[in-house]
Amino acid sequence: MFDYKKASKTQQILAKKLNLNWEGKKVNTIAGADCSYETKNKRVGASVVVCRFPELKVIDKSEAVTEVFVPYVPGFLTFREAPAFLKAFRKLKGKPDVTLVDGNGIAHPRKMGIASYIGVVLGIPTIGCTKSPFYPFQAPDPKRGAYTYYMNRARQSVGYCLRTQTGIKPIFVSPGHQINSEKSREIVLKCSKFRIPEPIRYAHKQATDIFRKGEM
Repeated sequence: MFDYKKASKTQQILAKKLNLNWEGKKVNTIAGADCSYETKNKRVGASVVVCRFPELKVIDKSEAVTEVFVPYVPGFLTFREAPAFLKAFRKLKGKPDVTLVDGNGIAHPRKMGIASYIGVVLGIPTIGCTKSPFYPFQAPDPKRGAYTYYMNRARQSVGYCLRTQTGIKPIFVSPGHQINSEKSREIVLKCSKFRIPEPIRYAHKQATDIFRKGEM
């Protein structure tokens, strides 16, 4: 049986290792990370797609599948998906300069969403980017680039509610690790031709195809 108290403690310990500062290095590569599920056999497939930045041309990709042992409970999604993500990341030719993860960063009760977890464990800059809010939010103006501060229940800013396309629903951006909120917002906007940033769109397509191929 999954020990939620132990998992919560692990998240709290990892949160102490968070670094929300941006070193200002040049960004040449950006990865997107997403996953899909095979419900019948209780498996999760993770996909990581690396793009050259700013042209967003795919230069590397990987995928991995692991079994799911943890039931879905909000706040503990990391323990279902992280093993597959970490396995996929370790198949890449090199570490991307920044990784966009379909999930939360510090917008999490213990500031340890899947993006933060991956960042801390692998020691890489990560950004959480999701369509669904973890906390209540105030929608930004309808114009592309508009944003409002995304606040947790303690009224602390944990990122942005960001409009990536005019007249389209906003997304929720939170720094994961080794990056700040402002740089996270800037990078996500530059990567967004549609509502969802291109690297995550690429990763989503690849993740969706994992179990359709019948190869894994």
